[in-house]
Amino acid sequence: MNNAIILLVTMVVIFSIVIFFFYYLSIIKKRDAKTIDADWHHFQNAVKHHRIQAIEKYGTQLIWNEHITVEQVKEMSAVMKKLEKSHPELNELKLVIYNKRKDWSKKYPRHYSGNPYL
Repeated sequence: MNNAIILLVTMVVIFSIVIFFFYYLSIIKKRDAKTIDADWHHFQNAVKHHRIQAIEKYGTQLIWNEHITVEQVKEMSAVMKKLEKSHPELNELKLVIYNKRKDWSKKYPRHYSGNPYL
C-alpha cells in the first residue's frame, strides 16, 4: 500500500475519534444543564426528609455536574458536616465535595494576576 494512503486513513480515523469525543462531551454538558435544577431540588428534599441514600445519590450527581455553583457546593458541604458523625456512609461524598471546594480555591496561573512562581 502507498504510504500516502496509510497516512490519510490514519488521519481520518484519528479525526473521527476526536470529533466523536467532543460530540459526546457536548451531549453530557447539555444533559447536565437540563438536570441541575431537578437534581438540586431532589437533594434538598432528601436532606429535609433525612433520606441518606437519596442524599448520597443526588449529591454525587450534583457534585459531578459541570454546572454546579459555588454556593451549592458550600451548602452541600455544610450538610455533610452536620451528617458526618451520624452517617459514616456519606464519608465518600463528603471527601468528593471537599476536593471540589479545594480545587476551586486554587489560584491557577491563568486566573491569578500575581507571579505564579512565588
